[in-house]
Amino acid sequence: MTQELVITQHVPAQPHEVYAAWLTPEGMSRWWWVKIGDTTYAVDGRVGGSYLVESQGAGIGVRGTFTRLEAPTLLELTWTWLDGDTAGPEESVRVDLTEQGGGTLVTVTHLVADPDGVESYRQGWEYVLGNLQRLPQSSITLTQLVPADPGQAYAAWLSPELLSTWWWPGMDTTYAVDPQVGGSFAIRSGETGLGATGTYRELVEAARIVMTWRWESPGPAAPEDIVTVTFAEDDGGTLVTLVHEFATASVDTTNPVRGWREVLASLADRRDA
Repeated sequence: MTQELVITQHVPAQPHEVYAAWLTPEGMSRWWWVKIGDTTYAVDGRVGGSYLVESQGAGIGVRGTFTRLEAPTLLELTWTWLDGDTAGPEESVRVDLTEQGGGTLVTVTHLVADPDGVESYRQGWEYVLGNLQRLPQSSITLTQLVPADPGQAYAAWLSPELLSTWWWPGMDTTYAVDPQVGGSFAIRSGETGLGATGTYRELVEAARIVMTWRWESPGPAAPEDIVTVTFAEDDGGTLVTLVHEFATASVDTTNPVRGWREVLASLADRRDA
């Protein structure tokens, strides 16, 4: 009699990034058995496509077939454990990906054929999902409801006078803004030595801002990222959605997430919004 094993893990990456990480050899190699150096990955990420992950040195592996794929929220696959030359029974695994808290809640449901194997599988899934939790992220997405109409929320990003009412208020911050496509901006604090500079790539009145973004701080120069901010009317206010795309994928996005949350919360608290 099969036994259902359910394991969950929150991953600080978007569902489409987590989904993609299951479907290519390169993607799986970034998180599956990362501490087993001779692991090989053969993955055909389509319905009916097969996968094989194995380590000759450890004498273990797993193979199966993708039976259902619904990007970016669902994967279903068959699962056969390999122990040396011995293949276990064919089982089934379902992976649900749900957007949660700026990241993804990953829920793995494994129908285990032998109840005695449940605890071993639990430990195995906790290990690989723990690795997935540290998957390098190529972007972060944050939202903030602002009590202003989209035109006001949009304008607050594009003038020194308005930026000074919410972006690092109370600090010795300077704001230089040329609000046109190809124009640049610079926000700097002499007190902290921190700042951000960039160029506007797209400006759509009351709807969308796309800009390059380079963080300034003591130390080596940061790479140039892309930040997209969209504004949508929502329940009498504006839902501001910010997507920060990193030039180099990062395992730890704690600082940019915290920084953006603080400035977006400050935007929502503007007294004259």
